[in-house]
Amino acid sequence: MSAEATGCGTLTMTPKEVAERLGISEWWVREQIRRGRVPHLRFGRHRIALLPEHVDAIIELVTVEPAGWQADRGAGGGASGSVRGASGSSEPPRRRHRLRPIR
Repeated sequence: MSAEATGCGTLTMTPKEVAERLGISEWWVREQIRRGRVPHLRFGRHRIALLPEHVDAIIELVTVEPAGWQADRGAGGGASGSVRGASGSSEPPRRRHRLRPIR
């Protein structure tokens, strides 16, 4: 990892370093940056740098939450935490699309 001389001692990473750290391809990191899905720093035309919070945004982008997972488990405390998609009742959430009959 390379420390940029920004005066603050901010630690930045290249797309290659981020890819190595996350175990993904450099191409994928650069493609997400190109599509505007990941925040980043751009110095000139080709120099791209990412801050640690930008890496967190990549992780958030690819995080898959299982059904019934409590999003604020640590913040709100166990049973009173909200469940994504819950309507307050004990019945399962309704499907958005109707299933087609099998022919």
